Amino acid sequence: MPGLTPTRRGAFAAAALLGGPGCGPSQKEQARGAAGGGASEWSLPGSFVLPLRSAANGVDYVLYVRPPAAHAAGQARYPVIVTLDADYAFPVAAAHLEHLAARGEQAPEAILVSVGVAGVYPDMHRYRMERSRDYTPVFHPDGGYGAAYQRASGGGPAFLRMLLEEALPLVASRWRCDPANQTLVGHSYGGLFIAWVLQNHPEAFNRYLMVSPSLWYADQMLLVRERQGGAARLARPTVAYLGVGSWEEQPGSHGPMVSQMTEFAALLEARNDPNLTVKSRVFEDETHASIFPACFSTGIRHLF
Repeated sequence: MPGLTPTRRGAFAAAALLGGPGCGPSQKEQARGAAGGGASEWSLPGSFVLPLRSAANGVDYVLYVRPPAAHAAGQARYPVIVTLDADYAFPVAAAHLEHLAARGEQAPEAILVSVGVAGVYPDMHRYRMERSRDYTPVFHPDGGYGAAYQRASGGGPAFLRMLLEEALPLVASRWRCDPANQTLVGHSYGGLFIAWVLQNHPEAFNRYLMVSPSLWYADQMLLVRERQGGAARLARPTVAYLGVGSWEEQPGSHGPMVSQMTEFAALLEARNDPNLTVKSRVFEDETHASIFPACFSTGIRHLF
C-alpha cells in the first residue's frame, strides 16, 4: 500500500517465541546475511508503520498496523483492536492475536493498530514523558514517574480526540475496518486511560481491556466517581475486562493495584447495566512488568 513502511526492529523475537506463522528472515535477508558474514535484521511480515502528525495535540505519532492475511482477498470488514505503548505491545499482540485466531478461533481475525510516538524508542525519558501526557485524563502534580513528568500530565482528552478523529479514520481509509466493533487495550497508565474512556466516553469503543490500571491516579479520581454512582446507561452492548498481577500489591510495588482493580470491577458490575458485561481476574505470580502478555491473551479471549 502506498505511503506505508514495513515495520523493522527486533519485533520478530517475540513472534518467534509465541509461535506466530512466518517467523523468520526472508530468503533475501538470509542471503544478505550469509554473503556478508553477519546478522540480518528481522521484520514482522504483513505489518506497517503509518505516520501521523496530530492536529489535536501537535504530536508526531506512528501507527503500527497489522491487518489479517485474509484482508488481501474478499471484501469483509474486520474488528479493530487498538493497543497503546506500541513499542512493546505491538510485537506481542500481533503474534499472539494471529496465533489465537488460527487455532480454534480463540480470537477474531482483526486489524491490530498500536499507537506509539515517533522517535521515542528506546529513550526511557521520552517514553515516560509521552505516557504521562497522553494517558492521564487530568493534570495532577504528583505520582507516576515524578513531578518533572507530571508537569506534562492531563493530555488524555486530546489523545482520545487524536484516536477517534485522526488515527482510526486514517486506518479505515486504507483497510476495511468495522467501525461498530472496536477494542481499546492499555497497561498501567494506559489502563488508567482505558478506564477513563469507559467511564466518560463509553460510546467510543465497545470492548475495553484494562491491564493493571493505575487507578490510584489523582487521588483515585475514577474510583471516587464510580463510588458516587450515577453513571449513564450504556447505549449499546459493551464488554470490559480487567486484569492485574497478584504481586502488584507487594511492598515496593506501585501501590494497592490489586485491591483497587478489584473494587473498580465490582463497582462497574454494581451498575447493573444490562448493556455492560464485566469480567476480571487477579493473575497469580505476575508482576506489573510481566502482566501484559498473560492479561492480553486471556482478556482478548473473554472479550470476544
